[in-house]
Amino acid sequence: MSALVLEDNPRITKLYEKIFSSVGFGADFAPDKISCVDKLLNEGKKYDFVILEKSTKFDERVNLEDKILAINPQQKIFFLSPYLPPRNSEFDSISDTMSIIDKPFAMVSLLSYLEINAPAVSQ
Repeated sequence: MSALVLEDNPRITKLYEKIFSSVGFGADFAPDKISCVDKLLNEGKKYDFVILEKSTKFDERVNLEDKILAINPQQKIFFLSPYLPPRNSEFDSISDTMSIIDKPFAMVSLLSYLEINAPAVSQ
């Protein structure tokens, strides 16, 4: 499996790298939304899933997740969000390619969730 993770905290990135590699997952990391989109557009890689901390604006008109789906409409996107109420307006337009994973979570739970919900894509 391969992941693209948007994470600006180098310590958290190291944690993801260590855990993903321990189970054989490949992972690329982007420190900001521009780098995240650049990896999807310019590196020609396909990812089983993209992990975002939250829904965020890519620019004044478009959310990052919508930009990602414009690049690849089938892209699985997982949001890692703390303590969301059952219906948060921020996620009203969530599609069937997106899922919310509540924080806090055990990393083994995240890995299991990803294995179940993001079948491998061909490179």
